[in-house]
Amino acid sequence: MTEAAPQLCAACGGLMRFEPGSQRLRCGACRGEQVLDDPGAAALAQALAEQDYAHYLALRAGQEPALAAQAVDCPQCGARCEFPPMVVAMPCAFCAAPLQATQAHAQRQIRPHALLPFQLDDGGARQAFARWVGSRWFAPNALKALVRSPDGGRGVYLPAWTIDAHSHSEYRGERGTHRQLRETRQNAQGQSETVTRTVTDWTPVAGELDLQFDDELIPASASLPAAGAPALAMPALAALRVVDADYQAGFQTEAYALGLEPAFAQAQAHFEARIRSAVEREIGGDEQRIHSLHSQFDAIRFCLILLPAWIYSYRFQGKVWQVVVNGHNGTVAGERPWSAWKIALTVAGVALGAALLWWLGQGGSVA
Repeated sequence: MTEAAPQLCAACGGLMRFEPGSQRLRCGACRGEQVLDDPGAAALAQALAEQDYAHYLALRAGQEPALAAQAVDCPQCGARCEFPPMVVAMPCAFCAAPLQATQAHAQRQIRPHALLPFQLDDGGARQAFARWVGSRWFAPNALKALVRSPDGGRGVYLPAWTIDAHSHSEYRGERGTHRQLRETRQNAQGQSETVTRTVTDWTPVAGELDLQFDDELIPASASLPAAGAPALAMPALAALRVVDADYQAGFQTEAYALGLEPAFAQAQAHFEARIRSAVEREIGGDEQRIHSLHSQFDAIRFCLILLPAWIYSYRFQGKVWQVVVNGHNGTVAGERPWSAWKIALTVAGVALGAALLWWLGQGGSVA
């Protein structure tokens, strides 16, 4: 197994870690800094050159193996650290030296093409977390105290696929157009009355539709909680950087758990939902019926990127809750408890207000 040696400070020999929000490494001992080189737009464009999906399917050697836990010897203090199966970079548990284990990536058929650097440190992420909790309606009061010191917070680069595709669809259906029909009929008392009802005229339609999908983001992490996935979003390409161990110094980095083929299956489901909506718009009218819809996908391309996230967990009423903070822009998503007594109090207040309005409407007065 190969481990990348941690960067050491040129002034004092201390450990260097990536400083979120900057383009530099910072020494934990003397606070000395080292500015990271920008490889330039050409290098980034080359790294982000999207790969051909059909070519990948033709070349792949079969299913990717499951990853096992890895033991990594720290070159700084000599301690042996146990890496979880999907983790390929993390700080040493004893001296916090940034450790890299290339074995997990070596057992993956695709290496990350680019990463989005951290902009928020732990303090900034916790503030975003606290603001998110404070804005949650019906959150228990005790929760606000707990989020000041959540357990298990960790900064981690999470893998995600970006997928492009072109679709060609053929459809058949009907366009419904509403019109008002006035009819005269007899009511129960035998009197004639005129009523208006809406009827729908249906016209057969058929057509073809071509759509282009760009940068559909599919998270590929094993540890990302489902409720936290909305915190991640496709970043602007200009914010991405070429993958470099220096950006990962002091953070965990995960290998992908969701392979490319199942990732494309997820993306295709998203595409098909949008195709259906586009077909309904193209059919037009007041209502639409789709009897058949067949889509083919080509020009499928992909890229594997690493996204920064702070993942926090906290205990409340015997349950563990997880929240994800986007390490670049501070977007927060995750699980949250609800206060039963706050909800009950609100419902009771609404009911009381409705009763008071009814009483006043009945001419009630106070003696």
